[in-house]
Amino acid sequence: MEEILKTIEELKQARRTWEFPSFDEETAWLIGTRIREKAKEKGYPIAISITWNRRRLFYCSMPGAAAINDQWIRRKENTVYQFQKSSYEMSLYMKLKQDTMTNRYGLPAADYAAAGGSVPLLIAGMGMTGTITVSGLSEEEDHELVTGEILRYLKETV
Repeated sequence: MEEILKTIEELKQARRTWEFPSFDEETAWLIGTRIREKAKEKGYPIAISITWNRRRLFYCSMPGAAAINDQWIRRKENTVYQFQKSSYEMSLYMKLKQDTMTNRYGLPAADYAAAGGSVPLLIAGMGMTGTITVSGLSEEEDHELVTGEILRYLKETV
């Protein structure tokens, strides 16, 4: 339990580092393409989605990804829009509470997933405006792929 609490706190702190100074369709393309290139390099069978206020700005399905990955993306995105925190943080919180989002919040499992891989799209001065999501790896790997590419992009461009 202490390890889960520690990771949740680390995720809360890390969230501050994911903030973009601005974001538009071009930025979505650049981030999505970076994630795609990393997936191609590593042979990851993933699907990638970037949304702005639920409007899909980027989508890509890599070789080996399946239709179920689209469902996982939709459910993870719904979780982030509902709670305005990463789906990985929600997954850890549910593990900590030994509960489900259906039981605790009345959210149907068919529409919400407490599984890592979707993070809030945060814009300076605006807060959360969308999501950046990956599905196809373990929840930790999905989360790390998204946040790693966000941080790399911000380091190189800001």
